[in-house]
Amino acid sequence: MELYVPSFQLKDVSETLTAEGVAFKVTDKTFSLSLAGKEAYEVTAVKAELLECEMPAVFDVDSPRKLRAFRLPSGKKILITDADGNFDRLAEPPPGWER
Repeated sequence: MELYVPSFQLKDVSETLTAEGVAFKVTDKTFSLSLAGKEAYEVTAVKAELLECEMPAVFDVDSPRKLRAFRLPSGKKILITDADGNFDRLAEPPPGWER
């Protein structure tokens, strides 16, 4: 899958994926995201091999955005993106979060 990580968070995401043993590649593709007509920040495309899982109920909030969850190999963290692959956050669900 391809996800888009804000450049200022790229180091943290890369370190986490490396620690988890995820096969990934940071590409040379970068894009500028704009909010309200102003450039907000730059994102970098990252290709990673992750399996999508069900969104944990604790993170499944009523939001206008559709979120997707990807379980990292340790099972202790998930990576959350929006429907377009834009990185949202890395999260650690509480024990017993599986539905």
